Amino acid sequence: MPQNITNNYNDGFNHDFTDEDAQRLVSIATSPELSPHTCRWVEGGVRCSTAVQGLYFSTHLRELHGIQGIGHRSRGFLCQWEGCSDASPFSKEGLMRHIQERHLLWRWNCPSCGAVFTHQIPRNDHHARCAGVLVN
Repeated sequence: MPQNITNNYNDGFNHDFTDEDAQRLVSIATSPELSPHTCRWVEGGVRCSTAVQGLYFSTHLRELHGIQGIGHRSRGFLCQWEGCSDASPFSKEGLMRHIQERHLLWRWNCPSCGAVFTHQIPRNDHHARCAGVLVN
């Protein structure tokens, strides 16, 4: 029965870790979706200041600040982020994109060339052309 090569090293390190594995790990570690962000939503003159992981910001806005909408066409949400001067009404989804782009400054970098994108999908499309691979 063949033994796993890493067992032969007996030092506790993964010697099969590749450069691609390292790039993927850096991509995960720097993802705005996994990073904590501070909510600066203001209600009744009081700023929220809750630290929220990026993936859960939409849930936070819904559950703590009442930002709820039905579908993409539901409009009427004003941004109450501290210092925001944008007076346009947003759909729930539009408000979330606005907060991600303008206030949380979410950015996705191409792991191959370092180009910076404000949206994940165009970054993935770019990376597919840049490196010939797809990124989740």
